[in-house]
Amino acid sequence: DVKKIINKYQSNDLFRIEKIGESIEKREIYCITIGKGNRNILAWSQMHGDEPTATAALFDLLKFICSDDQYNNLRKELLSNLTIHFIPMLNPDGAEHHKRENQISIDVNRDSQKRVTPEAKSLWDLANKIKPEFAFNLHDQNSYYTAGRTGKSSAISMLAPPFNYDNSISTARKKSMQLIASINNALATFIPDQIARYKDDHEPRSFGDTFVGSKISSILIESGFIIGDDKKSKIRKLNFIALLTGFHSILANEFEKWNEPDYYSIPENQTMLFDLLLRNLTFKSEGQEFRIDIGINREKKFCKELNKFYYKGKIAEVGDLNKYTGISEFDLSGYEVKPAKVFEHEFQEIPDTDEISGMIENGYGVIKLNPFSINFTFVEKPINVLPSHLKFEQSISIDDFANLAIYRNNKLANMVINGFIYPLDNYSNSILNGVVIS
Repeated sequence: DVKKIINKYQSNDLFRIEKIGESIEKREIYCITIGKGNRNILAWSQMHGDEPTATAALFDLLKFICSDDQYNNLRKELLSNLTIHFIPMLNPDGAEHHKRENQISIDVNRDSQKRVTPEAKSLWDLANKIKPEFAFNLHDQNSYYTAGRTGKSSAISMLAPPFNYDNSISTARKKSMQLIASINNALATFIPDQIARYKDDHEPRSFGDTFVGSKISSILIESGFIIGDDKKSKIRKLNFIALLTGFHSILANEFEKWNEPDYYSIPENQTMLFDLLLRNLTFKSEGQEFRIDIGINREKKFCKELNKFYYKGKIAEVGDLNKYTGISEFDLSGYEVKPAKVFEHEFQEIPDTDEISGMIENGYGVIKLNPFSINFTFVEKPINVLPSHLKFEQSISIDDFANLAIYRNNKLANMVINGFIYPLDNYSNSILNGVVIS
């Protein structure tokens, strides 16, 4: 709970805490200020409610500021030379409802011009009041980006936002580029080949672009993905390092030694990853055989009724996927792929796991269920559910449900259920959930 964490710092003289606004659902928006220097910095997180990584990193920074250890000299320098204003969680309603937009479904980062949302107005009014030299806009990006064509996931992406469609470089934007180059140099020690430059399409309604146009040097930092770091604890630490490096670079003017070419040398984000990539499958259609790859992604969604996250697996692309990488990859040369089958018997309730396993081992990925037994959008079992009154035919096509049967010499070898692979010869249920097909 953000408010509880903020309250812990109320009695500490290092922090000045101010309520700067309220969300539509009357949740408070706070600014926490540290330092007494003559250079103002603004940093805000979670203007998209479902992007929480940087919020945790901001609280890590606050904890660092009031620590007592070998970094005391650095803390003294920061607090003496800078005044830093943090807004942890600009969009608390979006955070509460696990969604990107605010309570009335407006993207706060597309409201810098009209400022009809209280969240956007709170940010704008604070910026007008403190007139920051630098502004850090902190987000999460999806896990499918790579750092250029390295095949490695983008752990951190950064952008010096353009203030016009010509991508002109003003003094404010040049400073953003220089600071990003400085941060990139520090992060490269920890994550070589996993830092990217976010695509610099001008979006006049976004705050970064608007602030740069108002002569505020803005830095977008996107928290990406590292394989095996599902809870983003490593990415959180990288955010901490990026911010601390940036602050120190500002106070020491270290960023001035970097130039635009250093910024543009950072590889641009590319959408080159799949959650699951199946290579070299044989697919038969109309009496012909084809060699194909199948790329599958799993969208993370939230079920309000159960207050739980779940995944929805879809086929993202079919064909020659040689230029792509899979977070999980399998070379299935010599294997044939077919759509998973639909079990035609109507169940009154979801079968137990043993019965489901038996159906999976016979090529079934979907069962029919009495519609009056279906209350939610997903099931916590390794099978998909179809309301029995609906007609559905599984296919292997883009945007279809990712339910596949994979054969070797006409014998079933693997199943893909809701985008998760289920190896029959080495049983391990990696299927986190099934979905209700509707």
